[in-house]
Amino acid sequence: MISDINNINALKQKSGWFILVGIILIILGCLALGYQFIATVFSVYFIGSLLVIAGVAQALHSFSIKGFGQSALWAIMGVLYIFIGLLSFFQPVTVSSALTLVISFLLIMSGFTQIFAAFNNRNLPSWGWVLTSGIITLILGLIIIGGWPYDSLWVLGMFLGIDLVFQGWAYVAIGLALKNR
Repeated sequence: MISDINNINALKQKSGWFILVGIILIILGCLALGYQFIATVFSVYFIGSLLVIAGVAQALHSFSIKGFGQSALWAIMGVLYIFIGLLSFFQPVTVSSALTLVISFLLIMSGFTQIFAAFNNRNLPSWGWVLTSGIITLILGLIIIGGWPYDSLWVLGMFLGIDLVFQGWAYVAIGLALKNR
């Protein structure tokens, strides 16, 4: 309990930083929402960079594995990661289309799962919120797949922008709560 109070007091001194970081994230989120195509391409480049790094690491790791079958599998996976990562840089629109399709399927599956979970847990208080969330998630997935592949040019950028804005508001809220404590 005392350590929690000490931690909160230490964080209270940093409340201005929480607010500043939150404002920066909100501004970046608004920029991403205003320039959704550029934010989509940036997202694809970022994911591509991560895939190339992971592929190189996996390919290098494959040389340290003793068994031929295992090392060949790791090397193949590493090369595939590198290939897809590089494809992200040379064909960002195609990759954003594929990612958008995957996201729409994930949203649809998540929506059905939440709806199923809600009906199986009707005895819990506020189970309707899970049902509502599932319905909204399902509808969102169906809307995205309905506009695919054309909407692929902005969907990832929109998701990035919304995420940054919500993260920013969360940081601002934490900073203000700490400041007022």
